[in-house]
Amino acid sequence: MSGGSIDVEAFLDRLRGIAAEWESAHDQLETLNVVVTSRDQLATASADSGGTVVDLSLASGLRRHGSDVVAGSILEATSQAVEQANARRAELVSGSVALAVSGRKRAAEDAIAGQGGASAAGRGTV
Repeated sequence: MSGGSIDVEAFLDRLRGIAAEWESAHDQLETLNVVVTSRDQLATASADSGGTVVDLSLASGLRRHGSDVVAGSILEATSQAVEQANARRAELVSGSVALAVSGRKRAAEDAIAGQGGASAAGRGTV
């Protein structure tokens, strides 16, 4: 092709890179599991990428702590697990979106540069 056209192989390489990044982010979202233990070690909660608590473990001997303390530990562990899972999901999604936007912007800039080069080359003297 002419000197002003885009480099198709470079463009395809960029698309492959974007696809690999998206696949990685998707895989991380699929397997995301955040585990948090309360400060007093009484409750441990797990949350998935949807921010859903999927597991809760309680320490043995809870009766001596009283229901208010145990409830507080459960709430601490579950709320922190959900908060951290949501934050990680947001990081993965925003990173994927930013990657797509920057890739799209670069492709558009390359296409414009290619058109500019082609039209400039076509403007020879008559």
